[in-house]
Amino acid sequence: MTWAPDGEQANESGKVRWDLVPYMKGTLLDIGCGAYKVFPKAIGVDSGKQWGKADENVVVESADKLQIFGSQSVDCVFSSHLLEHIENWKAALREWWRLVKPGGYLCLYLPHKDFYPNCSRKDEWKAFWEANRGRFKYGDDAVEEFIKDRSGPLGLRYAGTPYANPDHKHDFYPQDIIDAMEEIGGFDLVENEERDGGNEYSFWQVYQKIQGKQTRHSWKDKPEKTVAVVRYGAIGDMIQTSSILPWLKEQGYHVTVFCQPGPGYETIQHDPHVDRFVLQEKDVVPPAMLDQFWDHTRKKYTKWVNLCESVEATLLASPGRANWEWPNEVRAKYLDRNYIEWTHELAQVPAPYRPKFYSTLEEKAWARKTKERMGKRVILWSLSGSSGHKTWPHIDAVIAGLMLEYPDVHVVLTGDELCALLETGWENEKRVHCLSGKWTIRQSMSFAEVADIIIGTETGLLNAAGSMDAWKIVNLSHSSAEMLTKHWKNTIALRQPEGVGCNKQPCRQLHGANGRSPWDDCPQEETTGTALCQFHIEPRQMWEAITSVLGKPIRIAA
Repeated sequence: MTWAPDGEQANESGKVRWDLVPYMKGTLLDIGCGAYKVFPKAIGVDSGKQWGKADENVVVESADKLQIFGSQSVDCVFSSHLLEHIENWKAALREWWRLVKPGGYLCLYLPHKDFYPNCSRKDEWKAFWEANRGRFKYGDDAVEEFIKDRSGPLGLRYAGTPYANPDHKHDFYPQDIIDAMEEIGGFDLVENEERDGGNEYSFWQVYQKIQGKQTRHSWKDKPEKTVAVVRYGAIGDMIQTSSILPWLKEQGYHVTVFCQPGPGYETIQHDPHVDRFVLQEKDVVPPAMLDQFWDHTRKKYTKWVNLCESVEATLLASPGRANWEWPNEVRAKYLDRNYIEWTHELAQVPAPYRPKFYSTLEEKAWARKTKERMGKRVILWSLSGSSGHKTWPHIDAVIAGLMLEYPDVHVVLTGDELCALLETGWENEKRVHCLSGKWTIRQSMSFAEVADIIIGTETGLLNAAGSMDAWKIVNLSHSSAEMLTKHWKNTIALRQPEGVGCNKQPCRQLHGANGRSPWDDCPQEETTGTALCQFHIEPRQMWEAITSVLGKPIRIAA
């Protein structure tokens, strides 16, 4: 028996905290949280009878009656060392399952009957009497009385083993819970672990709610060769990450990608080389505890590839880090590495480099039809990037020239909701399509596959388009061409002319990181409020790049 009276017992949920992370996207209930809610984001549910008013958010009389919560209203129900305290535990199990949304999870951590002092040895004594029936001068009635009174003719007791918890009503084997869930149906058992190492004496089960009444046990189908790729970055980061995934798949790995929900995940959600995504909401694992989470999780995989801060804070100096203060010449010497090459080195996979955005068949058809409705030639213009230095102030002048001299060209303006401000003045021009905040990032990237030119600063959209055949025109800001565009197809990289603008460009600094102002150590041009390195990329440079792709302009007669 692994349980010990002097072992760590108060915070049982802490022993499976990191195992819960893959299943806690969205709303999480911690039922029976007691004094220790498993994560700050969880909604703690407890009666307060044992621990008093501590970490719970909702106080209930009984854990098997949770009418306060609607059916299929939460994404994950978690409970640690509670079910064994409930007399009608099957009713509680059904009630908890009622709360789980389709696709959501019920996560249980319970003391194992073989690893923890039993509250009852009734079954053992029944077996004893069956095996020894006739040896003693007691009939069946006496045996039944013995069972009821918890005492017997030998003066022995079966009420519990030493140190048994007097409040426990049941002892469980994993199969007991599985059998009860089989009566309910509609689940996939994705985790089923007996855990008696270290200070554990429990078992861990995770049930995912699926349609119908059928049941699955995918925990039995664990692949032998596995790799975890951890990357919490945004669009460009995930595109760079996509370059290593085909290699890992070809090496025979089952590929799991840990990332954040939102644009980064949406960028690679249909990548055929990913077998599983683990979505971690921002700071759901507190940053100070990430090392603990990673140390625990990496043991579950054959290979571990952690790309967090592989570009930001490493090749791009971040505020608060020593390299932020380095002389610009020193950053140029030591940080001027290509992002994709560096990603391959960290993952220990070779060239060739294969970053790619994978659109669906439906997205491809939508993009083709959308372009057909617009015109023969279309320019897709990404208006702004993730920070203030990724906005070019001369867009209007170039679009006006396009409208005048290329009558067959349409311009699609795209970006987030804030970029809609940059579209002001073009709302009534039929050949300029103002779509910032209207298209999703996947729509913009799918449309890039059919566009004739994609233009922008160092944005995620330009990263996604890097491997596409269409021509790209990118305004460099904090990156050099070596760092960003070295392996892009059909790309014209623009930067400020020598001797003007920011004397650090490319500065290799991650402006706006760690809560600092995006203009901290990034010089601004006063009249436009944009970065000097962007202001001094002249409209003439952009026009020459565009005409080199479109060909000789045809001026519209006045």
